[in-house]
Amino acid sequence: MSAVFIIFQVFIILFIALTALFLFLVGQKVRSNRFEQKKGDWKVYYLEHITPYIQGHGELQLPKEPYMIEAFEDVLTRYYSLMKGDNDTSRRIEELAETTLEDYYKKRLLHNRWSIRMNTLHRIEKFRMISLVEQCVGLYKEKRTSELESIQVLRILGNLQDERIYTILLSEEKEYPNFYYLDLFGRLDEDLLDRFIGTIEEFPQWIQLSLIEAMGDSGEYKYLPAIESFIDSKDTEFRIRALKSLVKYGYVTNANKIKPSLHASSWQERMMAARLVKPLKDSRFLDDLLILLTDENWWVRTTAAESIIVQQNGQAILEDVAATHVDRFARDAAKEWLLRKGRNSVYR
Repeated sequence: MSAVFIIFQVFIILFIALTALFLFLVGQKVRSNRFEQKKGDWKVYYLEHITPYIQGHGELQLPKEPYMIEAFEDVLTRYYSLMKGDNDTSRRIEELAETTLEDYYKKRLLHNRWSIRMNTLHRIEKFRMISLVEQCVGLYKEKRTSELESIQVLRILGNLQDERIYTILLSEEKEYPNFYYLDLFGRLDEDLLDRFIGTIEEFPQWIQLSLIEAMGDSGEYKYLPAIESFIDSKDTEFRIRALKSLVKYGYVTNANKIKPSLHASSWQERMMAARLVKPLKDSRFLDDLLILLTDENWWVRTTAAESIIVQQNGQAILEDVAATHVDRFARDAAKEWLLRKGRNSVYR
């Protein structure tokens, strides 16, 4: 009898708990629906009134409640994207976001949820909110800050050409993937990038490597001497990055400096050097390229063949290699590029 009573008590407790949970979820759903309804109404309002307000012939009720703020933020973000090419309008939108959303974003940068902080950083970047740079730098220095948040803060500083990005990276101890740094350096104006390059040797090695690549991406010929200075580096990775950047220029002031790289121990360096020979079309490297046709690495062999075929009489040279060379790999590399050029009559 006591066992039945205990089971009955457990059933009552579970029933009450499940009922309470159900009522709580229903309440949450009702509140969410009301919030979304109010937010939708205010989105309609802002869609109608933001354009006249920014153009200077209308009034706008600035947001106070959370649903108003979210509606305002959504509409302003959409409007800003549409007006991207209009610098004057974009500037007025940025000023409106600065005055309206600054306090709201300050609080969200302190939120415990990563997604809220990250989304806020994206909005700060989008609206170029100078007033919140100090808070962003403060977030960067916090131990709990994730890698993606840190990168986003650096993007904000880069977009605003804020020189604190220089001092931060100068003493940086955290290493991020190379493509993040290339993205950051691609955002800098000429003066700030020049400052980085002028003191490149003071930065951590991984940042120096990214700067060498960034110089190549810029396409500015004034950086050629700086890039070429790394061809003689004792560090293999520095030489590879320098060659990679020079390939983008398709030019080097002293072609003889790349000759040692054609016979380097690293296959990546040999490949990059062979790739640089292609736009140079310098016949002095023909013997080196023929040696590379027998390289142990496929990438090196095919790059060497590609560089040979653009030389004067390059096709004839590869036809001779394909027909008579003692090395099977050299013959295969030659045939591959002859086929790409539509030449197949030399094969048996």
